[in-house]
Amino acid sequence: MKKVIIFGGTTEGKVLAEALAGQQVFCVYCVATDYGKQQLEESAYIEVHSGRMEGAEMRLLFQKEKPDVIVDATHPYAQIVKREIEDALNSYMEVPFFRVSRDEETIPYSNCKFFDSSLDCAKALEHTEGKILLTTGSKELSVFCCNESVRERIVARVIPGEESLRLCTENGLKGSQIIAMQGPFSVEMNLAFLKETDAKILVMKEGGKSGGEAERIEAAQKANICCYIIRRPKETSLGDSLSNVTKEIQNLFGIRPNKPRIDVTLAGFGMGYGSVTEEVKESIRKADVVFGAERLLAAVDREKEAYPYYLAKDILPKLHELMENESLREKSAVVLLSGDTGFFSGAKKLKEAMEKEEGVFVTILPGVSSVSAMAAKIGESWENAGILSTHGIKEEDWIPKFISFATYKEKVFAITSGSKDIRKIGELLKELATEQGFEFSITVGINLYEDERILNLNLEQCRNFNEDGLCIIFVKNHSPKERRLTPGLCDEAFERTQVPMSKEEVRSLSICKLGITENAVCYDIGSGSGSVAVELGLLNPGVKVYAIEYQREACELIKQNIKKFGLKNVFLVEGKAPDALANLPVPTHVFIGGSGGNLREILETLIKLKTNLRVVMNAVTLETVALTQELMRDFNFSDVDVVQLNVSKAKQAGSYHLMQGQNPVYITAFSIFGDK
Repeated sequence: MKKVIIFGGTTEGKVLAEALAGQQVFCVYCVATDYGKQQLEESAYIEVHSGRMEGAEMRLLFQKEKPDVIVDATHPYAQIVKREIEDALNSYMEVPFFRVSRDEETIPYSNCKFFDSSLDCAKALEHTEGKILLTTGSKELSVFCCNESVRERIVARVIPGEESLRLCTENGLKGSQIIAMQGPFSVEMNLAFLKETDAKILVMKEGGKSGGEAERIEAAQKANICCYIIRRPKETSLGDSLSNVTKEIQNLFGIRPNKPRIDVTLAGFGMGYGSVTEEVKESIRKADVVFGAERLLAAVDREKEAYPYYLAKDILPKLHELMENESLREKSAVVLLSGDTGFFSGAKKLKEAMEKEEGVFVTILPGVSSVSAMAAKIGESWENAGILSTHGIKEEDWIPKFISFATYKEKVFAITSGSKDIRKIGELLKELATEQGFEFSITVGINLYEDERILNLNLEQCRNFNEDGLCIIFVKNHSPKERRLTPGLCDEAFERTQVPMSKEEVRSLSICKLGITENAVCYDIGSGSGSVAVELGLLNPGVKVYAIEYQREACELIKQNIKKFGLKNVFLVEGKAPDALANLPVPTHVFIGGSGGNLREILETLIKLKTNLRVVMNAVTLETVALTQELMRDFNFSDVDVVQLNVSKAKQAGSYHLMQGQNPVYITAFSIFGDK
């Protein structure tokens, strides 16, 4: 079995030892203290040697273990240890030796002052005022604490090991001056420490990438304070990057490199940490890095490496960086998503984007949705409720759905973007109450689980709502309508004038021949009174209907009928087809009730769209019937279906009822197949 001795106690040493162990290479991992041992994952291929060693002790260790490779992955500032390792190697049999150098950072140092030694830095601090956040570790505390005026202002951040805490106490630091916590720390966490301690100066070593140098400097810049940086000692012998050292050892041992891999968990964070499942908490605990909005990261342990990203374009580069720099070891990441991952969540798009990337494997964990939380808090069930989100959704998409739910459902839950959406919902409810006579109860939940408030509102309070926070609204209709599931409103249901209107039976059959689907985009060309457009809009709130009409009187009538039925998914387009179709969304279904003499031009325009369409045309006059047959031959449409409809309806004449015939109507249905 191949064996490697690694002098570690650093991120680089830990990663290398765990990675080699994962490929069944035995590692003797040398650390100065027992705390370094605690940071390693347990493995049968890792033996930890704890305690400081001089050159002679290192030579004895080499003779005992007979390693195939020796690696120096100690801290850049551990110059004494590095010299001892070199001395021990000089008098030991020749084996391959590698030194890991820490990656450099490209950082703007506008707020930084540099010092060649800890002593120089400590001297400079004597001429400053205010609290000092000292992040240089515990070994050189005595240098900074020898001056009382400096010592009293220090808050030292050290690793939570016995030796570190003992050195803090021995150098006169009180408990309130000690932060015992293991990094790495994100910018946000560093900034939180600076604000909590009210520090005016941040003291650090030039620690490089894995030492969190950039994150500390950026945090200090955001806090508008100065960084005192102790320069990294010049190395007596050159090293190489962790990635290159890893590859060299792999080549030496004939190890086939693992393909980089990272396991990503998309985790529902509920309404906040108080509502997070144990499964999600465990995934966070095990993760190497955590992503999410800042308000979600605020609840995560500060010792975690965390980034305030929640979009794939920001997260993926960081994942690639993790895989590239530490390719021998499988890594794991968690992306925190508010609420539930399957409920109006960004999880779907993130999963699709991440699964396109080689080496990224995605798992999804659910969370408590705001709807479930709200329902529980107000004592309502939600199994039959209408549920929607207005957050990040265009008003033209969510308003028709909300109107439909509020009209036909007893209960509606809406996740909103905030007070603006609540006010808009108040306006819609006011309109429904006025036009349809509905009585509504309204409840708004603000910041559930975190300083939450539950407010019961009337219509006026809802229309004028101006509370800050994350809001969900619950609306209860005390007398909802029953939804009609078929077309066929009676003619008397519409506002009428002398404008021609397709009769009830003709409308019903024509709409059935159209075969409308959910989320269809429909044109009603030659809309007349708008009766067909209204019936199409009533089928489903996801259907969008464009009523095209050029006669002024007819346009006014269409407006009245749209308002009468409270439709927000039917839109009047004033103009004559085909010119009026120019800027409309591409349709899926087209009804032609009147063409204004432009039937051929209208069909040619539809064909040029090069998309799949179902079309229904109605004809009453013999001339239009003849033209329709001609066009069917010229264009050779598919799935042609022609129906002649003769309708007679009973009409009372005194005490008798006579059947009165209506004009026969020819209904022609056909399909246009495009290139898409």
